[in-house]
Amino acid sequence: MKYLSILITLLLLGISTQLLAQTDSENMAQFVGEWQGEGYFYNVNLSSEVGIVRFTLYVSQGMEITGSVGNAEIVDAEIEVDDWNDGYSIQGTIVGQIFPGNDFQKKRITLLLNEVDDDISVGDFHLANNFIFDFSMRPGGVTLSRTP
Repeated sequence: MKYLSILITLLLLGISTQLLAQTDSENMAQFVGEWQGEGYFYNVNLSSEVGIVRFTLYVSQGMEITGSVGNAEIVDAEIEVDDWNDGYSIQGTIVGQIFPGNDFQKKRITLLLNEVDDDISVGDFHLANNFIFDFSMRPGGVTLSRTP
């Protein structure tokens, strides 16, 4: 009987977790559309060296994502619910030079975005060379606005 109650508890926990994940996944549709925004690096020295970071994103109905960070293109990007940060995560590959005339170069981007409020989403970005752990990762803040 003890094992049955544990089994039932685990089963109910699994079902409720799946239902919550489905609700959050449906909320990803709030990002469908065209977005533009600006960001800045948290590292003051890097921020003063390269200035504002410009972002564009296009999220299709099928959740296909394209865009740019600086002068570089964002490709192979995917969006998912990010329970760890209580928001949404977009991860993609960067192709090209972000800042022309500057040695700064990264291969990966992660955008950690909050819920859309009045066609604006605020969050963080991470520019890195991989998605696992990168000592040279460059984080910053970003504000994206939906374009009409």
